[in-house]
Amino acid sequence: MPATPDNTATQPLPSPALHPEEGLKQELALLERVVQGQQSSGVLLWRCEQSLVVPRSLGRKPAFDQACAAMGAQGWPVVVRDTGGDLTPQAPGLINIALAFRQRRTPGAIRESYLRLCQPLIDSLAPLGIAAGCASVEGAFCNGDYNLVVAGRKLAGTAQRWRKMASHTGAGEDEFAVLVHAVILCDEPLAPLWQAGNAFYRACDIDQRIDPTLHVSLAELLPDNNGDLIHQSLVRFSACLQG
Repeated sequence: MPATPDNTATQPLPSPALHPEEGLKQELALLERVVQGQQSSGVLLWRCEQSLVVPRSLGRKPAFDQACAAMGAQGWPVVVRDTGGDLTPQAPGLINIALAFRQRRTPGAIRESYLRLCQPLIDSLAPLGIAAGCASVEGAFCNGDYNLVVAGRKLAGTAQRWRKMASHTGAGEDEFAVLVHAVILCDEPLAPLWQAGNAFYRACDIDQRIDPTLHVSLAELLPDNNGDLIHQSLVRFSACLQG
């Protein structure tokens, strides 16, 4: 199915990396416009300054403030997001994509919503010789059932958020606004991301660890690429979500 209807609104391709709070704010603003019926759907692509983005649940850990101070001193500020999931290291060489649309709450709707974002991305990678699919990768960062995976290694993480449509839109009781998000490992040295994530876990007295061997970036998958891989990928992903 098409990723988005004809009246999709797409943000301009990003140039500077955003502070994570600004990027998250723009995602929620996109979702709110769909909730209010101002647009049927929309796409946002953005890059993020170096940081660790964590779910609000981690803020209840006794050592959380201590861990935030320790990571901030190392150049990895910790930013709390409202949604669930787990710790996600961010850096300018990663690409964040948010797709918002209206969706009925029916059996299989969560899977369908993930595939509204994942399938176009998978299809766009195929001409590059990259065979991606959706799967869980235990031990990868912020693991879930709809990671984008290449040969068993995680290329992207995904998450989604649902909100009831505003009453003035005339939407039915089973109709919601959905925001599906992906963070794609594009052109960034990966080792520092996992080192920072695991340092946070240690400082926060959390036993969990990220396994660096379970990840792969587009730069690794396309070693012969001679251009600006970030820009090329932004253009490719933006185009595939317009179809």
